[in-house]
Amino acid sequence: MDLTTTYLGMKLRSPLVPSASPLSEDIDNIQRMEEAGAAAVVMHSLFEEQLLLERYELHHHLTQGTESFPEALTYFPDSMSFRVGPETYLAHIQKAKQKVSIPIIASLNGSSVGGWTNYAKQIQQAGADALELNIYYVPTDIELTSNEIEQTYMDILRAVKAAVTIPVAVKLSPYFTNMANMAKRLDEAGANALVLFNRFYQPDINLNLLDVEPNVLLSTPHSMRLPLRWIAILYGHIHAD
Repeated sequence: MDLTTTYLGMKLRSPLVPSASPLSEDIDNIQRMEEAGAAAVVMHSLFEEQLLLERYELHHHLTQGTESFPEALTYFPDSMSFRVGPETYLAHIQKAKQKVSIPIIASLNGSSVGGWTNYAKQIQQAGADALELNIYYVPTDIELTSNEIEQTYMDILRAVKAAVTIPVAVKLSPYFTNMANMAKRLDEAGANALVLFNRFYQPDINLNLLDVEPNVLLSTPHSMRLPLRWIAILYGHIHAD
């Protein structure tokens, strides 16, 4: 059976691409995924917070905007909780490219344009075949309008596209007033692919300790319904994969 397909301009032997996860932190695991049939691998994410921490004090970022990002500073007490720094991340991409023949897709996680377009360039220089922008944004400013929120996505995408020549995918949530229009705008802004969808991690509150604690629930078969619906709706209406 011929399962070959194209994604981000690359010809893949199948549509099976492991998404960003701790599995890709180990080169041996990436090799095992290739041997098991993965057509490409999305690396674990490099977080915007990691880049900001190079310029600002740690505690400033532990207290400001912490509800905006998943798997990042919201739930961790100090910088030691980060799995990997920017330089290590770039070196990891280089090592992975030397060990496997399948495409390596890097992942940047953030919610603002910031200075991380510079790291997009370095990720390309490290040998990544493509870049996935994991835009995770939970607006809490009561004065912020939907137009401003959507424009942030466009600004991030355009800034990164201007910085690199490798294909760029955008991973986003379904929670827009008009998801179809948002997909169309991202397509027109240069997204080579849309990854449907980002999951919103909702922490619990420990009433005994009066503290926020992680409460990550694993996917169920019902989780397929939302992305399948939107893949069907968008199919044939946008150019992005």
